[in-house]
Amino acid sequence: MAGSGEFPGLNTPDIDSSSSLNGLGPIELQQPTQDIDGDGVLDSVTTTNDGTVQVWTDFDHDGIADHVKIVEEDGDYAAWEFHRRPDGTSEWVRTDKGRIGN
Repeated sequence: MAGSGEFPGLNTPDIDSSSSLNGLGPIELQQPTQDIDGDGVLDSVTTTNDGTVQVWTDFDHDGIADHVKIVEEDGDYAAWEFHRRPDGTSEWVRTDKGRIGN
């Protein structure tokens, strides 16, 4: 289960590739962010924690992460997308998972 992250100045949870994002709401991206797509707008946060790299990306530039990609040092990975429903609820949907090299 996702818990609070230990990243100063960031509001990103401490998760790994096997974490369930059920119940995790919107993740607001704060500084320091990076311009991943080269369009001049800062849109991603990369964090590391205990052998795990997380890249949180805001593709629609609303300040909320739309995607997260997680890679662990042993090669396990997962990718998730954030979806808002018309009724105002939201959910993270896993779009990919596996192991690099397999």
